Amino acid sequence: MSLLTKDELEQLSGLTQPAAQVKWLKTQGINHFVRNDGRPSVTWEFVNNPHGSTLTNIKPAQPNFGALNNANA
Repeated sequence: MSLLTKDELEQLSGLTQPAAQVKWLKTQGINHFVRNDGRPSVTWEFVNNPHGSTLTNIKPAQPNFGALNNANA
């Protein structure tokens, strides 16, 4: 798990204040943790997949071969 550095989070959000960064992350739908000092911690996984979807969660579409048999009837 790779966390964004303070500079990377500032560059991503365009904000320097931790409370403002937390608010911005919430509005963007990016999961994050708030540390005891009030600073947000964000993983690159959360940034790259803010809604938690990954290729492993996506099931490929399966053709309906049964429809071919019914088309000739």
